[in-house]
Amino acid sequence: MFAAQQRIIVIKMEGTMKGRRGHHLISLLSCACGLAIASGAAAQQVEQGAEEPNAAEIIVTATRRAETLQETPVAVDVVSGQEVAKLNLFDVKEIQNIVPGLTLENGDGRSNIATLRGISFNPDSGSSDAVQVYFNEIDVDPNTFFSAIYDIGQIQVLRGPQGLFRGKVSPAGSIVIGSARPDLVKPTGYAQAAASDLHAYNFQGAASVPIIQDSLAVRGALLYDRNRAGQVKNVDGRKSYNETMSGRISLAWQPSSEFRADLVYQYLWTDTRPFRAVFGPGNQPSPNSFFPLRSGPAISLNDRLAVSEGALRFTNETHLVTLNTNYDFGWGELVFNGGYQKTRLEQQRDQDEGNAVPGYQLNQHVHTPYDLWTAEVRLQSPSDSRLNWAIAANYDYSKFNDVRVNQSNDVFFTDPFGGIFPGMTGPGPVPPQIFTVPVDVAVTLPILSKSYAVSALLGYEVVDGLTITGGLRQTWGTTTRTQTTTLVIDGGAPTSSVKPSVVKPSALTGGAAISWAVNPDLNLYANYGRSFRPGVAATGVTTDLDQKYLQTPDETSDGFEIGLKSSLFNRKVTLNIAAFYQTFKNYVDFAPDLRTNSSRVPGRTDTATAPLPTFGDAISKGVEVQLGFQPSEWVDFNVNATYADAHYDNAKLYCNDYNGDGVPDSIGTPSVPGTEQVAVCTRNDRIADVPKFSLTSNGEVRFAMGSLTPFVRGLLSYRPGFRSQNSDYTYRDFTKIDLFVGLRGEDRWEFNLFVKNLLDQTRAQRVSQGNFQVGTRSLPVFEALDPIPFDSGYRLANITAPREFGATLRFNW
Repeated sequence: MFAAQQRIIVIKMEGTMKGRRGHHLISLLSCACGLAIASGAAAQQVEQGAEEPNAAEIIVTATRRAETLQETPVAVDVVSGQEVAKLNLFDVKEIQNIVPGLTLENGDGRSNIATLRGISFNPDSGSSDAVQVYFNEIDVDPNTFFSAIYDIGQIQVLRGPQGLFRGKVSPAGSIVIGSARPDLVKPTGYAQAAASDLHAYNFQGAASVPIIQDSLAVRGALLYDRNRAGQVKNVDGRKSYNETMSGRISLAWQPSSEFRADLVYQYLWTDTRPFRAVFGPGNQPSPNSFFPLRSGPAISLNDRLAVSEGALRFTNETHLVTLNTNYDFGWGELVFNGGYQKTRLEQQRDQDEGNAVPGYQLNQHVHTPYDLWTAEVRLQSPSDSRLNWAIAANYDYSKFNDVRVNQSNDVFFTDPFGGIFPGMTGPGPVPPQIFTVPVDVAVTLPILSKSYAVSALLGYEVVDGLTITGGLRQTWGTTTRTQTTTLVIDGGAPTSSVKPSVVKPSALTGGAAISWAVNPDLNLYANYGRSFRPGVAATGVTTDLDQKYLQTPDETSDGFEIGLKSSLFNRKVTLNIAAFYQTFKNYVDFAPDLRTNSSRVPGRTDTATAPLPTFGDAISKGVEVQLGFQPSEWVDFNVNATYADAHYDNAKLYCNDYNGDGVPDSIGTPSVPGTEQVAVCTRNDRIADVPKFSLTSNGEVRFAMGSLTPFVRGLLSYRPGFRSQNSDYTYRDFTKIDLFVGLRGEDRWEFNLFVKNLLDQTRAQRVSQGNFQVGTRSLPVFEALDPIPFDSGYRLANITAPREFGATLRFNW
């Protein structure tokens, strides 16, 4: 079956892969097929997989020591490889359906936004991650690892300030993804195929073979995934599309019980063409009788429609290598984690996503190649030592060699009386088919960043069960950027400006924790963590703004957490509770589409919007609860809930404020107050457009039928409705129910039928601030009159996926 599945993938790939990526995947495919055949022939018996362990048995490495989930003095959510398979998680973003308070979004196919404990991170901000993603203990780019999920060993979501125990400092938490490792003892593997009624197909498989028994093993894994990328269709008939192909080869070497090394190479190719949904009545933006063009028809969220006229495509090609080694001296362990990531991102899009200027395209092409190197050396005490100590050194190097942005910043004008230009029947924007000034902008932005860190940790079990731990981390580095912007106005001679930027962050961070194992079934803890993110320089800004808008100060935060972890009724029930409070100084956020007035002439606005980092003080506080119930080997049930109130604290942030009242809004004519280049708003509202409360629940009931095991499993996630001041929108509550019914044969195979989003609820997850507009300028002799924008009559939205029926077949060996 596995070999047959691989032949299907080969046929599919031969029709779609070109150039180098085809060779990469075909090579990996050949290796994996060979491993599958070898492991199938060599396997003498099928491993009988155990049921999902309870929290008292789950091993995590949140503190870089192998501990059970209940022993770890920090809030952790764990998603095992078994759960990924059982719940048909074909997208990393679906982890949020299991982990409450975690939100993972991707509205444009490129930028992946992660939010945890109400603290949000947008990679376009250029800041360090608020939620750091690790793959095999190597910090990686979320744009890459939100694209594919397959052959997973375990996923850990660590809440609260991070950085003392691993990699980089991050204020909100970390997502630690570990790939399945080669088995040194016996051949193992799986083959899986899934399809749904929404034209989604997912084929994946892996095979592990010991080359030298107990010493050397290799594992190959493959993924092919194709779907309709959010299930949004354009009004012209084009459909969203996503294709992901990835392959991974892992090598494990353990010549003795003291030493082990794991080497992994992964190749990834994604091709995404996602349309952005809109809703609203639509509009005829210009009152012109010669070109009476509408932005589109009246559209609701349930229509799942987009109105873009131009091309929209995002591709990602990534090579990744990770190396993890561990040598046990007896008195201590020497650990090395190293990685290299080579990524090439390409984006083509029509900036006019709301079709505010019908019959005209404002095209943009972004070319982002980058290379990341990371290394960590760590000497630490053995896991069973009463004295817990560690010293570590970290190095990160990133090179964005040739970042290029080419886009149209064409200038449009307002006819203030409706009689100056032909066909105008009233005041309004002049169609570009009548008059416009073409402006082409080219931005090059090489970025070079180096970061160093040293850390030390010391902990001691003072008396049986009572452990006190503390540590410090010194981080320093240099980031150099040089933005060159070239303008070509109406085919004239190019003019260029150069803006260099050098940032040298340095910070001392750390943390402390005290934990008390009252008895084997009750653990109390408290911890403190100080986090830091360096100031951010704006990138991709194509208008001439003052330097003060283009650089933020450093961000710092102090977080406190207390909690308990308990097991009840002979460990059939687990209950974990955590409460947290965190303050931020100069919290770094991101505003992707700010209206600006680079000229400082009152009443003017620039045609192009500016993506700017913002900063201000903030607070995050809340409570998290995990409840697990496993009354018998045939039933397991989990409920997790979180309340996180993350809000600004009298923060003065760059914003859109068209009416000049100091409250964010994008309604009416775009405007920047006075002679300022960017509006400023005082905010005390929520940081991210996510609810304060969220809940998830999952469980399975199994029935005994000899060698066959019928089962019913379910997954529920709930987020209540709320009002967003920043977006001026009331988000509706969303209850997502996924159901699975199937049959399992001694854990050797499983077949299930599933339905996702059973209630077929369509909800906006993120909404643009006001109608989508394209700005205009006043004619030179009428600058005292306000310009009138092209108003699409639509708001942009990221929306939930529709109801989906499907089936999955999986074989294990």
